[in-house]
Amino acid sequence: MDVFKDFDKLIVDKRTAVLGGKTFDVSLISTRDALKYIVFRDKVLTMRGEDALRKMAAIVAEICNKPVVEGNLFKRLFNKAITEKWLFSHTNYEQLQLFIDFVLEPLLDKKDDTDKKKVNPVSPE
Repeated sequence: MDVFKDFDKLIVDKRTAVLGGKTFDVSLISTRDALKYIVFRDKVLTMRGEDALRKMAAIVAEICNKPVVEGNLFKRLFNKAITEKWLFSHTNYEQLQLFIDFVLEPLLDKKDDTDKKKVNPVSPE
């Protein structure tokens, strides 16, 4: 018996964020960016607060990459990827925290799902 699974057809929920007047499609997080986040999460407790926030912002900037631009070809060609510096310049602290939480939500949900699977629920009797 042959088994065939087409992983190119996985449907991911569309996730869009608007920040600083720019729109970002954060539906897909690459494996490379997920690994950077995992390494960061393992080291975060040994980092200073400022270093941790800067590294987290850099990871989120990489995930967001370029804003979604509608319109002419010229605008799309010269559309630049955002950076950690851009995030710090175009947000206040609360906005940045909420934006980071939203962008990383799929990774945080996966961790929660893994934790839930480890716990065996006790049925009431």
